[in-house]
Amino acid sequence: MTGSLSLNAQALHSALQLRNSHLWRGLEVSAGLIYTGDVHLDFKNFYGGFWAGGHVDGSYKELNHYIGYKNKHFVVELWDIYNFSPGATYNNKEYFNYSARETGRFWDLRSFYTISDRLPLVLSWNTVVFGRDRNSIDTENKYSTFVSGEYPVYKKENLEVRGRVGYGFALNNSNDEKNNFFAKEAGFNEISLIISKSFVIEGYKIPVGIWGMWNPVNNNAFLQFSVQAYSF
Repeated sequence: MTGSLSLNAQALHSALQLRNSHLWRGLEVSAGLIYTGDVHLDFKNFYGGFWAGGHVDGSYKELNHYIGYKNKHFVVELWDIYNFSPGATYNNKEYFNYSARETGRFWDLRSFYTISDRLPLVLSWNTVVFGRDRNSIDTENKYSTFVSGEYPVYKKENLEVRGRVGYGFALNNSNDEKNNFFAKEAGFNEISLIISKSFVIEGYKIPVGIWGMWNPVNNNAFLQFSVQAYSF
């Protein structure tokens, strides 16, 4: 189910997915029956909205808001991310606490550049610029960074296979530390193969996905299945 709700020169969009896990930059944030939803408003080249995720048993809870700018080949976004899962080991009870030394949230600055229509290689640079990405003595930000390249290795009709390779490191790893926000040390912390296909049932378009993700640095791997319940 596709389309948009227009508000003068604006457009409101939303989507809901069901997954067996939530994967992100080489990490499995949560496993089990997960829902993720997005609501955002577009205005010309700018947009902003909310993203939420959760486990059906309440063990994982996340609410983020973001703003972004896009043109034909370039996208830049700033995400304010807050995971308030009950079992979190950081401050997960003060949503509006923006003190750098105390907050449980972090700001993720994201950028994506597609080389061209003929060469649809997507290069991405993402840095945690504020929040709980701190050294062990809580004196400085690490500015953990994730760079990646993603390419559609196969595409036919409503089936697409994409490959992605990502490298994580810290721009400011002080206090003789090696870890960053994404892994125990710098390295290729994500190698992904992402398969997506859409089925049409009773006139409704239902996209499904399979995502295999390997993390050589942390020595683990994950497999995610997803289905999109709706989008507009």
